[in-house]
Amino acid sequence: MMTDYEFPVWFWDPETTDEDRSNWMTKERCRRQAMQQQTAYRRQAEQAAKRQARREAANSATVAVEEYR
Repeated sequence: MMTDYEFPVWFWDPETTDEDRSNWMTKERCRRQAMQQQTAYRRQAEQAAKRQARREAANSATVAVEEYR
């Protein structure tokens, strides 16, 4: 199936019911729609992504600490 959805690993498991898949698809469509509009969810998601990027940039495992000594 060709799609731009990034399915979770459990999506194709035999134990996953059609209702579980349907619920996930509904939530994903709502999330995508909210991200396309100027919503509080979009602002919150963008801020969370920025915070995560700053944390990764400041992580001592990803930054050469010797440069700052």
